[in-house]
Amino acid sequence: MRRLIVEDSKIIVQIIAQLVRKISIEYYADSDNVMYADNVPLALNLLSKQAFDYIFLDLNLREELDGLKILEYLRKQQKNIPVFIVTGDNNINTVKQVIKLQPTDYLVKPVSKMKIFRCLEKARELRGLNATVN
Repeated sequence: MRRLIVEDSKIIVQIIAQLVRKISIEYYADSDNVMYADNVPLALNLLSKQAFDYIFLDLNLREELDGLKILEYLRKQQKNIPVFIVTGDNNINTVKQVIKLQPTDYLVKPVSKMKIFRCLEKARELRGLNATVN
């Protein structure tokens, strides 16, 4: 699977990438490609050139709610890529704005192994892949 993490904090990217890799190896016996972008133009460039199986997307990149531009782009392109919002913003108005664009899930930081595991399960289910291998 090809994964994209859109996040401007290198520490958060490392945490999510490590958790994704660890879970992927432990539960699915794969060690797929994890790419990342730290800004909207780079993310849109990657999305225009490559197909991804799912995306972890921060809302607040360089400017407030920058990540919405990426989610809007994906939904306008009719790309049904599972998108997991990962943000520190749990303001009800922000949540309402994001939900209109139908993300796959909305995670409030800090992320945990269990939260990431649930996202991977959901992404695999939406992609029609086998359930958890134990």
